[in-house]
Amino acid sequence: MDRLAAMETFVRIVEAGSFSAAARVLNIGQPAVSKTVAQLEERLGVRLHIRSTRGLSPTEAEQNFYDRARRAIVEAAKADLAARGAGAGLTGRLRICAAVAFARLHVIPHLRRFLEAHLGVTLDVVLDDRIPTWSKRE
Repeated sequence: MDRLAAMETFVRIVEAGSFSAAARVLNIGQPAVSKTVAQLEERLGVRLHIRSTRGLSPTEAEQNFYDRARRAIVEAAKADLAARGAGAGLTGRLRICAAVAFARLHVIPHLRRFLEAHLGVTLDVVLDDRIPTWSKRE
């Protein structure tokens, strides 16, 4: 089990409020999230969540582990950026204009990762299904 990946899964569960919501955020299956947490709990020797049909309740171990795990993930992301020379990365404003259906399928799923990799970029996203006036034939 990748320790950092397990911590990130755990942090996403706490932030999203459920295993299924975290699975959607991480773009993995809910059974994989459950298995990762089970392995993490086994490795730590404590229960991190009290699961019930009404949701998750935090344990004392969860509260202690969450803060430290979140800090470790942030520091690992900073280390990645420093190693990649993030200071010399992209900066400025990027305007994306696309049809709604195209953007939902091909653009929006990648925006979060792009913005995390390029912290100096701000986005203007314009989604419109109208045909531009300059492309109409008369």
